[in-house]
Amino acid sequence: PLLISRDAGGGWHVDWNPDSVLAAREHAGQRGGKRVVWIGCPGIAVPAEEEAALTEALWALSCVPVFLDAELHDSFYAGFCRSFLYPIFHNVIEAGSFKASRWRAYCTVNRRFAEKVIEVYEPGDVIWIHDYHLLLLPSVVLRKLRTARVGLFLHTPFPSSEIFRTISVRDELLRGMLNADIVGFHVFEYARHFLTCCKRMLGLSCHFLPGGAIGVLEDNHSVLVQVTHAGIDPELLTEALAAPPSPLRLSSSVSPDEAFE
Repeated sequence: PLLISRDAGGGWHVDWNPDSVLAAREHAGQRGGKRVVWIGCPGIAVPAEEEAALTEALWALSCVPVFLDAELHDSFYAGFCRSFLYPIFHNVIEAGSFKASRWRAYCTVNRRFAEKVIEVYEPGDVIWIHDYHLLLLPSVVLRKLRTARVGLFLHTPFPSSEIFRTISVRDELLRGMLNADIVGFHVFEYARHFLTCCKRMLGLSCHFLPGGAIGVLEDNHSVLVQVTHAGIDPELLTEALAAPPSPLRLSSSVSPDEAFE
């Protein structure tokens, strides 16, 4: 949730992205007195000799970078995540989109993230993982941090079992998710698909818990499955409403009447 750019002196300038929901959550956490550390990829190419300087600039905002070379990033993100997993998770099968090399890149990046998580982890921390890019991360982290509390939230849909079963690495992805203590989804339909996949592919049954939560028992480890809608921070909304209004700008080629037809 960051904006990274060069300053006038050629150094790095880092600031929160005002349009990012995750950045809003970070500010809410900081106001609540919580220690919040973000780990992620900068999203830009950074020469090796400048990684230390950018790392220092990011740490000023409690952010820790995971640097990936261009080839690995492309194979991981554009190759496996966007070209393969993203369509699958939206119930679309694209023939020939799975490549073993891209799967290896996905595994490598998840391990790189785990290394950074382990590096900054302090006893009592909650490790919160966002989205389908890091489904293996709970498994990798827990190999070193046996008692860590891990949460995973999926910001995308979760496919039906008929679609998910077409993935050759389906068991690895499911077991990676099940190594979290809690797995969250936006709506019940996605959670239901996940539970069905656990039942049909891994033979795991679910049980209902007080408060409406659902549990899945995996190797004597109970995984909590919850449905949680994206919320709104009232304080941030109040601040936005109190800010000076911005004038509505319309293209000179479009009249106001046409703009709202």
